[in-house]
Amino acid sequence: MLMTLTLSAALVLTGTPAQATKSVSFQGFTIQIPAAWKVKKDPVGGLAVVTGACSKRAVECPGFSIGGARDIAYASEGGPYKVGAPYHPSSGVMECVPDKRYWEGVQPVKPARTSTVAVGAGRTARFTEWRLTCQTKTSKPTSVAYTQRIWYLRKEKVLVVDQWKTPGLGNILAKAVWK
Repeated sequence: MLMTLTLSAALVLTGTPAQATKSVSFQGFTIQIPAAWKVKKDPVGGLAVVTGACSKRAVECPGFSIGGARDIAYASEGGPYKVGAPYHPSSGVMECVPDKRYWEGVQPVKPARTSTVAVGAGRTARFTEWRLTCQTKTSKPTSVAYTQRIWYLRKEKVLVVDQWKTPGLGNILAKAVWK
């Protein structure tokens, strides 16, 4: 009954049905994500949010991760996260996220975009976007590339990494509710 009323109100006010959502909480904040997205705990205590169908060719399913202090401690070549570098937790060469036939290529010196953005009321994150290319095992560049987006909340010890350019993620994080 409540869902019917909510849906009816959304249709009357906007002309479109409201998308069903669910709450996801991590280290003092809660976000609302589409109900169809799946949330899994990762082995080091963070969360992996899967937003779509998995491809056999990709290293991971489309989505994003939310990590805490441990993820930050091992986010750059096996060392702590560096604000001016892409998320690269391995100290070795990593497979290319969208196509595991290739390897992550040489990392760019400068990010494609960087800014300070709101993550809920009164909290800000350092947002960085990187354009990463992939290469063959013999270091030849390929046409395969992807965008990596990072929201880093230093004080709160939270790192959100999106390697799939998840539609609407920036707005979802901007509406986060903190305890």
